[in-house]
Amino acid sequence: MIQALLFKEWIKTRRVVTLIGIIFVALIIYTLINTGQQFRLGGAVQIWSTVILKDMPILPGFVQWIPFLAGLLLGVSQFAPEMHDKRLKLTLHLPMLETKIMSILLFFGIGILLFIFLLSYLVLSFSFSFYYPSEIIKAMIWGNLPYLFAGIFGYLFAAWISLEPVWRQRIGYTLASIGFLSFLFIRSVSGAYMPFMPYLVVLMILCFFFPFYSMYRFKDGAQ
Repeated sequence: MIQALLFKEWIKTRRVVTLIGIIFVALIIYTLINTGQQFRLGGAVQIWSTVILKDMPILPGFVQWIPFLAGLLLGVSQFAPEMHDKRLKLTLHLPMLETKIMSILLFFGIGILLFIFLLSYLVLSFSFSFYYPSEIIKAMIWGNLPYLFAGIFGYLFAAWISLEPVWRQRIGYTLASIGFLSFLFIRSVSGAYMPFMPYLVVLMILCFFFPFYSMYRFKDGAQ
């Protein structure tokens, strides 16, 4: 039954997952071409000095938004169809506990996002090792962790909002989500978010259960 449920989710989201994969591949290619061009024009010493002394990010600025948009897109594509003609009722009537069904759906999306995020950063870290010392690469990884968190939060919030049956509540959830996510995109010096990482993990675990609340409201016929 679990395999059948996962297969259903894959059929529903495969086009979006493919699109997200293509975007990340294009992002990696663009970043490496841009980095190579910078080193050819400015030289390694100049680039390293700028990165270290002026805290210049080694990834293009728009990269910070890509994980969030990926999580948002996947969450909407996975859960919005469940509310069309109230298909979620059919899903919840499978011979499994409702909490288990919802957990499988959420872990499916989170697993896909983590796989894409981790693979992308492994490729970037390996490729950057030909240009930068390991200390700069580690700083890049830590500096971009909040944006990867934003991708998972965006996915969970998209599920939470999509499953909510009352539009007034959806608007409130959306405003609350925007307010929280804006915290993760505050421009700061490298490593500024490191002390908050354990708290973000705890918040992510709490947010994992938000879609369950919307699911129960839908099941109870909230209007």
